[in-house]
Amino acid sequence: MAVMSGFSEWVKSQLELRPYGDIQDAARALKIRPSELSRWLASKRPPTQDTMRTASRIFDVPILEILIAAEYLTAEEAGVDPRTDPTSTPHAQDFSSQKLTNELSRRKDLQPGGTFPVVSTGIAAD
Repeated sequence: MAVMSGFSEWVKSQLELRPYGDIQDAARALKIRPSELSRWLASKRPPTQDTMRTASRIFDVPILEILIAAEYLTAEEAGVDPRTDPTSTPHAQDFSSQKLTNELSRRKDLQPGGTFPVVSTGIAAD
């Protein structure tokens, strides 16, 4: 079976959306072993059902998105348009600072206690 890099690229894009310092920090935050996250990023083998379920849970995305990223299904087979379907993963740079702020506010309301730590990225707001 050919090595699938779509899942690896998808995981990388998910990590870019979050303020992790390194792979150990990311793995700790995601509650998985660093070796497991390294395997996801290395594309050494296709993701298993358990891997996809875990990724769906920890990244809070529909399993269909992961099946497409892992190349088990094409967007066409799944009946979605990756340019417009909400299950396709956007990149942080695709959003204005205001849209990102609004999303964080929305998520804060969903979190127990309703607070998020402030993280400085050094990036100027638009």
